[in-house]
Amino acid sequence: KEKKSQLDAATPATLVVELPADAKLLIDNEATVSTGANRIFQSPALAPEREYQYTLRAEVVRNGKPIKAEQVVTVKAGEITTVKLTLPPAGVAQH
Repeated sequence: KEKKSQLDAATPATLVVELPADAKLLIDNEATVSTGANRIFQSPALAPEREYQYTLRAEVVRNGKPIKAEQVVTVKAGEITTVKLTLPPAGVAQH
């Protein structure tokens, strides 16, 4: 029997996202169910030695107006990536 090393096996990536506690978090346009200022997302098993990208979007309503921030994050199998999504203050024009 041949044993695969940990480096050869597909493993998930872990994404830690810091954002306002009341913000809605979407990963690749899929809403997450977690809440709080720190959200942890574990990807499906990923092939080692490759980079994968996720698009993160935070949405919150301030003074009746939606505010959004979006960021593309690169992750690798077996690694923990921490991202801070900072939303612009209410009243600042959104692009």
